[in-house]
Amino acid sequence: MTQRTTLAALRRSIPLLAISLAFFACSDGNDTPNPEVIKGHSSLLLNFTSDWTTGELRWMDADSASLSPGTLSFGQDSKVFASGENIFVLERTDRDNISCMQANKFGVIQNKLEQGTNAYEVAVAGNKGYIVFNGADYVQSFDVNTCKLGEKIMLPVPQANASSIKISGDTLLVTLQRLDNYTDFSKPGLLVRINAGTKTHIDTITLNFNNPQFSILSKGKLYVSSWHDVYGIMDLEKAGIEAVDLKTGTSETIASGTDLGGGGSDIALDEENQVLYASVYISWGDNPVKPVDLKTKTVGTALQNIIEASGGLAFDKETGRLFVGDRAEDLKIYNTITKTTAPVSGGDPLLPPYSLAIANM
Repeated sequence: MTQRTTLAALRRSIPLLAISLAFFACSDGNDTPNPEVIKGHSSLLLNFTSDWTTGELRWMDADSASLSPGTLSFGQDSKVFASGENIFVLERTDRDNISCMQANKFGVIQNKLEQGTNAYEVAVAGNKGYIVFNGADYVQSFDVNTCKLGEKIMLPVPQANASSIKISGDTLLVTLQRLDNYTDFSKPGLLVRINAGTKTHIDTITLNFNNPQFSILSKGKLYVSSWHDVYGIMDLEKAGIEAVDLKTGTSETIASGTDLGGGGSDIALDEENQVLYASVYISWGDNPVKPVDLKTKTVGTALQNIIEASGGLAFDKETGRLFVGDRAEDLKIYNTITKTTAPVSGGDPLLPPYSLAIANM
């Protein structure tokens, strides 16, 4: 069932502070942007926060140093994604919802997903969105404007454990962790290519590493990060970052687990300078961020003052800033010019970062 929620209703149901950005500008109750608020801002950092019990969506101008005081409540296990001005929140454990909204308009539309599917990521092409699930072997399409669910596209692999989806032209690019016997990711991950128009399987590419986590599409290549541990011990030979050439269907290792000193987790790309920032999982609570030079395929030293970057990475090309969700010490900004890291202020109390995204207005 589709449910449309307005901020007037949200104010009655959850505690909201004043919302000052274009995001949900609604002082007059109309579905129109506030031109005074939007003026001068082209990108918005979205910061979903969670303490494993409570979940809140926060936001800030990407050129600012402090979060807006506004919040929106969602389930504690939620992820935020953005495509242009469109923003999506996937509520996962025990909720299974998708919420659709826009960065410069008022209103949230929510739709129920199949129970227990554990939605993982959203990709958008035009007015159509696609969702992959960790607990369901299909891709779910939906209308970006109405959040209404469309057809399902079946994946060709059982126990697929899809972890990421991107779109290149008419082709869906879905990475699969493929859980082996419900217990372990003992086989290399897969990249499945599907024709979005005909909903047919094009081919399947075997990845170099096991248990793919995140992917980024850039200039005909899909960059995929992976990590694999057994009983808490990282298997460096099965972890790393690779680049799949979509023209040839071949994969090249960009950085191995040994190069990284751990497993490849969240990644963000500075496309102009060809630097990939990788959150490197070493052990619980030890999650630094390291730059990977794509031209030389070398891994740099860990960024300073970052402890546990499991709360997400997001690179804003408009400002050249890298946002890091440091769950040990809250949201941080890495200045790629000065090579310095600074904390973001604002919000009291502030839950630890859990998922980051950039919306453009």
